[in-house]
Amino acid sequence: MGNTTYITAIEISSSKISGTVGIETYNGIKILAAASTPVKNFISRGVVRNVDEASNAINYIINTLESSLDRVNIKRAYISLAGLSVKSIKSTVTRNFETFTKITPEIIAEMALDNDKTFQTPDGYTRVQVVNQEYKLDGKIDNNPVGAPTMQIEANYLNIVIKEQFLNQLNESFAQAEVEIADSFSAARMDADILLSKDARRNGCALVNIGAETTTIAIYKNDILRKLTVLPLGSRNITNDLCNEQISFDEAEEIKITRGYKSPNNEKEPIDADTVNNIINARMCEILQNIKYQVEESGELVNHLIFTGGGSKLKNLEMLFEEYLPNFQNEIIPEPRFNLDSGNGVNINGIFSTALYGLLKQGKENCCEEIKPAVYTPPVEQNIFTYEQLDEEETQREETEKTIPEISEEEKREQERERIRKEKEERKEKKRLEKERKKKEKGPGLFDFDNWFGKLKQGTKNLVGEITSDDGEESDDDDN
Repeated sequence: MGNTTYITAIEISSSKISGTVGIETYNGIKILAAASTPVKNFISRGVVRNVDEASNAINYIINTLESSLDRVNIKRAYISLAGLSVKSIKSTVTRNFETFTKITPEIIAEMALDNDKTFQTPDGYTRVQVVNQEYKLDGKIDNNPVGAPTMQIEANYLNIVIKEQFLNQLNESFAQAEVEIADSFSAARMDADILLSKDARRNGCALVNIGAETTTIAIYKNDILRKLTVLPLGSRNITNDLCNEQISFDEAEEIKITRGYKSPNNEKEPIDADTVNNIINARMCEILQNIKYQVEESGELVNHLIFTGGGSKLKNLEMLFEEYLPNFQNEIIPEPRFNLDSGNGVNINGIFSTALYGLLKQGKENCCEEIKPAVYTPPVEQNIFTYEQLDEEETQREETEKTIPEISEEEKREQERERIRKEKEERKEKKRLEKERKKKEKGPGLFDFDNWFGKLKQGTKNLVGEITSDDGEESDDDDN
């Protein structure tokens, strides 16, 4: 693995979860692995609804990527932030001076800190990014205020916020999958960095990403992001309306993709052309009218709309532009060609996106760890005791012997006699216990020969003693 930096990128959208691992080379980014899995009901409008199922899908992506890598474990990943809960809010910080004061980098930094402290984040939201807008010196726009003297400076910021609950659910999904989030970036900004030219961003344009369940609008002017909003509308609304004509979801999706708006064919099954056209017209009218409103409401002089995303591939979409966006210059960006190379056997078709590419470009921290192969180390033969240990034990033994007092020969003989006496007593006690054991084994119903013989022997001895005593007395009488 060496010093190579492996970047892991994961994109969560309303239709699928995609992941890739790449490295930066002299020829651009090289893709080492790519994987994708469809999203069902556990993610809706770009928001995680079921943490367990989202975690399982992330695990599947990670395991699939690792299977394509050689002895590498994925520990962290860069992710994109998108979905319905993302939006932008403007804020302003003003400084007034008593005399003309030259603006310094320290003043600019202090104003940014003031914005962090004073910005009122809406309840239930958390701020994830701040985009500097322009500065005004005494009411005049100046994008390079450092070094200019002024009595008043006004700094404008665009704060990107996301619903805290949804962000927590996203973080929990990755934590449960044991994948650390290295960093997160706005998917809309990465799309703009890749798809929009500098001239388009400077002159003013809106990048419109029509996804499956949401439509994201990023408005640029003077090469600065001015507004970011997400509509709860997408191309899947067309599919759902077609399903109301008593056909399956898969059939409705195929009709939307293959036939599109005002298709030249006159197919009637399973739905006639007029019905399909009416449904597409109604839904796209809703989406395009909302896009127009958001652009006009931003207050920016923008007349160039650039469309991307899966919904922009709808056949004959330009005809709907003419009908609902006649005063705008409308453009559809085809699939971009990325400056990347893929390894042998790596399929990126239908997986790779501008968001994944942007994440790979933004990533700086190594996301993978090398699995080092086990190395067999033969055991080293060695003595159980070292010479130093033997010398120490010998010294301890000698010291112990020195502490034992010497005894006389007589004391030694007395100790030996005492030992012999104790051994005899132990043998005698052992015999006695053995007799008692045998006696118990015989039981009360058996004839105890040893006991009878002992009693007989004792009775004979007593009788002999009595006779001897009587004879003695008689002898005394005869003498008298």
